[in-house]
Amino acid sequence: MSRKEASMSLPLTARAACLMDTGNGQILWEKNAHNPLPPASMTKMMTALLVIERAVDIKSSLREQVRVSRRAAAVRGSSMKLRAGERITVHALLTGLLIASGNDAAVALAEHVAGSVPSFVKRMNERAVRLGLMNTQFRNPHGLSVQDHYSTASDMCAIARELIRHKEVLRITSRKRMIVRRNGRTNHLLRNTNTLLGTYPGVDGLKTGYTPRAKYCLCVTAPHPKLGRLIAVVMGTPTKKKRNEEAAALLAFADTFT
Repeated sequence: MSRKEASMSLPLTARAACLMDTGNGQILWEKNAHNPLPPASMTKMMTALLVIERAVDIKSSLREQVRVSRRAAAVRGSSMKLRAGERITVHALLTGLLIASGNDAAVALAEHVAGSVPSFVKRMNERAVRLGLMNTQFRNPHGLSVQDHYSTASDMCAIARELIRHKEVLRITSRKRMIVRRNGRTNHLLRNTNTLLGTYPGVDGLKTGYTPRAKYCLCVTAPHPKLGRLIAVVMGTPTKKKRNEEAAALLAFADTFT
């Protein structure tokens, strides 16, 4: 089968999709990859990027303690069940952000890094501009659907590519479950929302997303034996099953390039 024929054999239900070779940033396959859409919790990849880059820039430790605010503990949607006033490390919050898709973790990290959510969102948008992302705009650090919060499949690939330059990210996202410490003493089990882990060869990340408006979204990454590391993004799939099937189909499509 030719590459063109293989491409035509990918009748994805996703509103948008993109497959990227991380080595050179080349887009290998796309569907509406530059169309702005709600990214849901894939937003948290930018949140994680800013948190990790801050740790690198100021040479702080991911073991730094964060005090959880009432605002963070009260945020709706998916959470790692934070409680107002508890103390938890940046690393544990990153784990809750990336594995359990905790909206509460996103707000706690935003407040810790920038002092407030609006200040952090400003930094998110500034970082998007520095990455050259012209069709991305953030309004919050977690991805709950609000007006004028959008991105594209290609922009999500670009953010993911930058994020996985930091080795700690894949050490977190490759785990099906992790235990984090709460208040220095309580163990809390977190389960990964990425159900392609262990079902598609080599998958070791990266981030799921869902809201009623965005539908099912996924940014997934895996090494390829000849091409190097790949990133695939699907946005707006109708079911979780379709989300996984279509992300896997994108990764498999890379075999037509070898």
